[in-house]
Amino acid sequence: MRRIFVAFMIFSLLAPSIASSQSVGLVLSGGGAKGLYHIGVIRALEEHGIPIDCIAGTSIGAIVAALYAAGYSPDEMENIVLSGQPEKWVSGRIDDKYYYYYRDRDRMHGMLNIMLSTDRDMKLNSGRKRLNIPRSMINTSQIDMALLQLFKPASVACRGDFDKLMVPFRCMATDVNRHRAVELKSGDLALAVRASMAIPVVFPPVEIDSMILCDGGLYDNFPWRTLDNAFHPDIILGARCGKDDEPIDENVSVIDQAMTLATMPTDYDMPEDRSLMIKRAVDISTLDFSQGRYVIDLGYADAKQMMPRIEAMIGRRTAADEVAARRDRFKARCPELVTQSVRTEGIGRRQQQMVDRFMMIDRKRGSDMSQLSFGDVTDHYMLLLANTSLTGRFPKMEFDDSTRRFDMTLPLNLKPSLTLHFGGNISSTAFNLGYIGVDYQSWGRVLQQANLDMLLGPIYTMIRLKGRTVTMSRNPVFFDYSYNFNITNTLHGNFGNLTEVDNAEEIKAKESFLSFGVGVAPTRKSVFDFMINMGRNSYGYDMSNYKSRQYTHFTYLSPKIAIERTSLDKILYPTTGSRLNFSGIYVYGRDERDSRNELILPTDEDYIDDIRQWWGVKASWEQYFDVSRNGRFSCGYSVEGVYTNHSSLDSPEATTISAPQYSPLLHSRMIYMPQFHADRYVGAGIMPTVKIINRLYLRLSVYAMLRDKFEDSIMHYMSDLSVVYNTGAGPVSLSMTKYGFDNWRNLYLTFNFGYAIFGPKGLHY
Repeated sequence: MRRIFVAFMIFSLLAPSIASSQSVGLVLSGGGAKGLYHIGVIRALEEHGIPIDCIAGTSIGAIVAALYAAGYSPDEMENIVLSGQPEKWVSGRIDDKYYYYYRDRDRMHGMLNIMLSTDRDMKLNSGRKRLNIPRSMINTSQIDMALLQLFKPASVACRGDFDKLMVPFRCMATDVNRHRAVELKSGDLALAVRASMAIPVVFPPVEIDSMILCDGGLYDNFPWRTLDNAFHPDIILGARCGKDDEPIDENVSVIDQAMTLATMPTDYDMPEDRSLMIKRAVDISTLDFSQGRYVIDLGYADAKQMMPRIEAMIGRRTAADEVAARRDRFKARCPELVTQSVRTEGIGRRQQQMVDRFMMIDRKRGSDMSQLSFGDVTDHYMLLLANTSLTGRFPKMEFDDSTRRFDMTLPLNLKPSLTLHFGGNISSTAFNLGYIGVDYQSWGRVLQQANLDMLLGPIYTMIRLKGRTVTMSRNPVFFDYSYNFNITNTLHGNFGNLTEVDNAEEIKAKESFLSFGVGVAPTRKSVFDFMINMGRNSYGYDMSNYKSRQYTHFTYLSPKIAIERTSLDKILYPTTGSRLNFSGIYVYGRDERDSRNELILPTDEDYIDDIRQWWGVKASWEQYFDVSRNGRFSCGYSVEGVYTNHSSLDSPEATTISAPQYSPLLHSRMIYMPQFHADRYVGAGIMPTVKIINRLYLRLSVYAMLRDKFEDSIMHYMSDLSVVYNTGAGPVSLSMTKYGFDNWRNLYLTFNFGYAIFGPKGLHY
């Protein structure tokens, strides 16, 4: 009895010290966007004073674990993931602000784009060429720069030893060649995280110590054993955001299919006597970062629910001010991200000159970039990748202790030289289109591009062969040259009319012309250019007193000067941004029609061969406002005006067809309505849009046109109510369109999926 009493007294005296010496490790699973769950878990643990003495993770778990180990608070982590930037990073598309508008102004938009490369493109030492598909689905240049910005200062502060971060850290990757899990415990923290998250096929792998590494979740999606072996914590807490290893069904995404096929079963069985698991099967897709707030809240709620058990198991507490002080001490050791030099590698001398211009490198001064912030370097780098035929691999950054600045090296590759585009428009009307495009580009001191675009449909057909040469000085200067062939045929087919139609007429118009132009981009989103079109238009139409359809042929030469600026967020159905266009044209041509044998009552005098000429100007302004400031409700307006002294051609019908057209609605471009063709007009519209859910919008558009009198009226109207869903392959829309408000005629219902593409006009307007 005395021995028991002594043992009890000793345990009572030692229990506080035992509790105070408890070490706690936290393990975070992989799971893509589901892993934002871990941020909520960490927030709950910190709020309750639960210590985190070491941390490990895989894939998204590695990102969150590394953020915490590098001194980021739960608030800072939330701000990063809820900023909308992760959604842009995983999209693989560089932010629109870096693209020069002149590149996309007349580009055809496909639903599917396939880049094909040759051995020469990929820098392979083979004399023959063969086609290769890209090495990944997503370009990670933005992700790479973001990881450097987030983790490089901490990597310098710990001198590459992950045990010396604010919280000791481990992450897992997979050795592709040896088919095994790899523990990453030292080196470049940003590169280690990038390796751990490199989902096969989606993101390209990276090289570390001669190993080709990809997503650690393939062989160890929950590295509790790695954490236990490295740090021997008394208590292990786990956070798990995925389902058990269950078979997938036929509705799972392609990415999840690939990951399930490649992933080995994961060991989640931590020691029962010294561990607890916080888990939930978060039901979102791997790359859906748009639901970050929801997922973080799930992790927080689940950790709070488990807190009584956690607190019962862990007697030790860490005060919030103690954690904050430790965080501040570590951050004070992190250097500012400022570069003293930026260099490139992997490209030839022919490309280096243009790279220097984009990166603002002045080799005549004997230096590269002097003391630029990381944000400045990122802007120049993204501008380079967005507007040239280059892709980037993971950048290298070396810290100079003497200057406390970074030397940066950007490894570059040439993009695949050949791109195939497939797309078009699937419609409930006759305006169905199939699109096939081929782009080829060659890049040296100048950028050379060649494009073949074909649109095939019952109403509209277009073939365009185009070339472009771009030189980069202070501002890009480009030279365009193209052959264009267009046919518009509204003679047959349904256009979605629900009521009687009296506003549309049947015509057939054919354009064949050459175009030559030169332009400059004063800013990234503006273009100033001059072009000359020369060609022949043919207009087919019905006239009374003639046996068959009449054709007017107009052969012309037409220069145009224009300035345009845009910041619209979408090609179709924009909700933010603006667009300004101002242009002037001159037309000189020959008007021909020979109908002497087509008259019901023949005459030798029905032959036209005259010279016609006119000039014109056009101005338009379109702007959209986010009225609600949260994207839920936006409103736009537009104004467009045209003035020409358009000459009368040989017939009133041909004169109207060749006149400028007011067509602000998609449907209005599909059919021929004479009342919206005029030599001089002013049009205005208002376009309120309501966001129903993410990507789903309800849009109302109402337009009025003031013109010279047509059918006893100078005012003409059109309106449209559309439900629009924006997919990655193009918008899906269901639209109710009405022309004129004085009766119930001319009401149309149309469904469209994709991009209803229209080529340029030979007469410009």
